[in-house]
Amino acid sequence: MIVGVTGYYSSGKDCFAKYLETKGFIHYSLSDELRNELKKRKKKITRENLIEIGNEIRKEYGPDILSKRIIKKIKTKKNYVISSIRNNYELLSFKEFDDFIFVNIFSPIEIRIKRIKKRNREEDPKTLKELKQKETQENSKNIYNQNLQEVTNVADVIIKNDLSLKIFYGKIEKVLKDRTIIQTNITKSIIKKRSNYISWDEYFMGIALLSAKRSKDPNTQVGACIVDHNKKIVGIGYNGFPIGCSDNELPWVREAKNINNTKYPYVVHAEANAILNSTTKLNGTKLYVTLFPCNECVKLIIQSGIKEIIFLSDKYRNINSCKAAEKMLKMVGVKIRKLNLNKKILIDFEKY
Repeated sequence: MIVGVTGYYSSGKDCFAKYLETKGFIHYSLSDELRNELKKRKKKITRENLIEIGNEIRKEYGPDILSKRIIKKIKTKKNYVISSIRNNYELLSFKEFDDFIFVNIFSPIEIRIKRIKKRNREEDPKTLKELKQKETQENSKNIYNQNLQEVTNVADVIIKNDLSLKIFYGKIEKVLKDRTIIQTNITKSIIKKRSNYISWDEYFMGIALLSAKRSKDPNTQVGACIVDHNKKIVGIGYNGFPIGCSDNELPWVREAKNINNTKYPYVVHAEANAILNSTTKLNGTKLYVTLFPCNECVKLIIQSGIKEIIFLSDKYRNINSCKAAEKMLKMVGVKIRKLNLNKKILIDFEKY
């Protein structure tokens, strides 16, 4: 079992984690990862510095970098408690585990400020107003920062910690007992989930490939699929002529004496169509595309805020437009990743 825990200042997260340690759980803290970073950089360990270094690391290495570091330490058939989960991507990483449960420790702010004053740490807020101001830093909408409000809202379990430790521990025991019963019943069940389902990469690239099938281009069919941090598709496109421009009247040829007699002045690329067809802002999203993008598409990709490109083919990567594209991507830090898939996925309409 893996138990993730979150909550605001002095809500009782550490008490929760320490109690689970007494039950044999191995405790890993995302905040400890940040403390280690501060030690390496010889910076003072304060809450402000922890928040600042966390935002910096997520922006440099990806919003789920801290959870990835913790996941490398996790072994099967052991129980873990993971504290200080404050970012949407961090939470999504742990939700990939079937035995993961996410707990929000809730305490009224009036009780929490009393606890803070009692422990009397130097960097702690001293008034209710200061506490509220500090907590606004943890409620960013930026994918690289702390998204504490959003994270607490999707907890599987909420434990209210407003009375004695004895009562708090009793509530924790009830959660563990209920979860153990559920897991025992699942284990005893004969029915197990499918093991041959496709990965997220295969799924989204499959959507891009399927979109490419809509292209009328007789030479090159390209598809693109844009995905947000919740693994939701927010844009799809394929290469073709603009809306209202006839597929039968404009040329599809690649070479002619006059460039206006070729397809190139008229075709809208798959990446551009996916961006234009998007249903939301694209900051921090991923683009799955069947062919490495050209320089013109990369301009749009950068301007729209897409942060990663996953592609299948790079057969034109050595031509000047693609070299320029790659140069721009490296300059702004957009990740590029070639997807190597050696399998076929059949779509069988007759089955249904």
